[in-house]
Amino acid sequence: MDRTTWVPGILAVLLTVPVVAGPAASDPQAVLRAIEDNHRGGSGRFTIALTVVRPGRQTEYVLEIWSDGEDRGLAVVRSPAREAGQAFLRVGNNLWLYAPRLRRTLRLPPSGRSESFLGSDISYADLAGRDVEQDYTPRIVGTAEGVIVLELQPRPGAPTPYGKLVVRAQADTYAPLEWVFFDQRGRAVKRITFADHTRVGARLFPTRIVVEDLLREGYRTTVSIRNFRFGAVSEACFTLQALEQGCE
Repeated sequence: MDRTTWVPGILAVLLTVPVVAGPAASDPQAVLRAIEDNHRGGSGRFTIALTVVRPGRQTEYVLEIWSDGEDRGLAVVRSPAREAGQAFLRVGNNLWLYAPRLRRTLRLPPSGRSESFLGSDISYADLAGRDVEQDYTPRIVGTAEGVIVLELQPRPGAPTPYGKLVVRAQADTYAPLEWVFFDQRGRAVKRITFADHTRVGARLFPTRIVVEDLLREGYRTTVSIRNFRFGAVSEACFTLQALEQGCE
């Protein structure tokens, strides 16, 4: 797959919605939507290198991801050989895992969205979906030196372990720069930084993402997007058959 882009109209895992501009910049929900539009990139197919760092060891994975840029995504592990064929499918709040060694498809409860993916610092929800827009209420808390800052508070009953999020993005383009997650006691527990943005139509899509566990030194996950092609994805990619057999 070549590193080309085409826009007929992630990670969704990440182009349907333009970047927010003008008066909408005072609307926190619209700003958050624009940040997520940049983050997800829109519907398409991606190849990513996932590097999981732990004290004294490092594990690397290569995955193929198909996403509609919203709440549907298919991820298939290509390497290493011992993990190849393992796959994850999300359709809305429905989650499935395929274990090739067992030749079984397992359904996860909605609460499984926050579980660790492949022992990394990212969750299943990070791979696909826009839960942050559904689960949090944003407000703009500052704009300075070209950066806009949002504070996100959980909505009542939202299925999230976090007490709040602080989101930083470029003030003029809403390209994501940093997300910091806080627990219920106000401690910063996780940080996600976004870099190497590539312009895709009106969006700035980050192709390097680093997730750090702020409570455990040396725990870090890096996502490097090697190839991506934006455009419509076949409905067949978001089925249980594709979970077991892949999608082309």
